[in-house]
Amino acid sequence: MRYDHDQLLLIRAELGELVEALRMTAYDANPLQFLMRLENIRETSAHHGLTAISEIAATFEAALQRFGTHGSNAVTESFLGIMSDAIGIAHLHPAASEALLASVAVRLGG
Repeated sequence: MRYDHDQLLLIRAELGELVEALRMTAYDANPLQFLMRLENIRETSAHHGLTAISEIAATFEAALQRFGTHGSNAVTESFLGIMSDAIGIAHLHPAASEALLASVAVRLGG
């Protein structure tokens, strides 16, 4: 049991570092690098079974593609906050993931 908890802490730390690297990358200045870092977050979270974070990353990318550089700051700030929250409460329980995704939908007005 303790091993699972320690693994989750390591995964959360890794994802937190990836989000910080993403936060320091300006989408407007370097969209390719930004999207590659975002994809790294999506793949890492999916690999570890953190589907809510993976889905948030995928939705983040879709929103950026939809709005392009026009409005990207608002999209970026919103999603970085959502991702940070998701990583902070990351765990593997499916019901919690569903609740988190519902919370994201409410925050985004959808």
